[in-house]
Amino acid sequence: MDVSMATLTWTSMPRADDNALPVLVPRNARSLVPVAAERVRRLRESLVKAMREARELRQVTAPCPPSPTGFAETVASTACGLCEGWCCRHGGDEAYLDGHTMVRIRWNMPDLDPGAIVRLYVSRVPAAAYEGSCIFHGAKGCTLDRHLRADICNTYYCKGLTAYLRSRRRDSPRVIFAGKGGDRRSSAVLIPSP
Repeated sequence: MDVSMATLTWTSMPRADDNALPVLVPRNARSLVPVAAERVRRLRESLVKAMREARELRQVTAPCPPSPTGFAETVASTACGLCEGWCCRHGGDEAYLDGHTMVRIRWNMPDLDPGAIVRLYVSRVPAAAYEGSCIFHGAKGCTLDRHLRADICNTYYCKGLTAYLRSRRRDSPRVIFAGKGGDRRSSAVLIPSP
């Protein structure tokens, strides 16, 4: 067989990614920097304020919203891993933690008094966080367990993930593209289990 025939045969064979639909997500390109003591001080102040708000609310809030399951969980976790926390960039030193979050935390952790809750959050601040991003946005993602995060952190999805989660073709093979231009990363083809 000549080379042109071999090439034709190889290129005409279907590949796994021929049917994969893209999921386009942004990508964090910021640098890690040491967390300054001033940021931790501002976090403490915002937590104390949130505790006061929680005391005034005196209501039980909804439990932590569930995360996607099955293949959607695989797509979401792959996309978020490649993105590396673009959505965290507005979290600042308050990390969106408010009175409603603190009501949920107090309800779920009744053995902890407000001071212990503040100490718990402060203990989760990484030594280095992404510059200009959430104080809990460390090298391996969010340093807070899901149940400690603000509701918005557990329910927000970027446009690309929202489009995927609303798609009627959620169980189609997918490939994730994070970023744009020369600063793009992509996943392997994600194929749902039969």
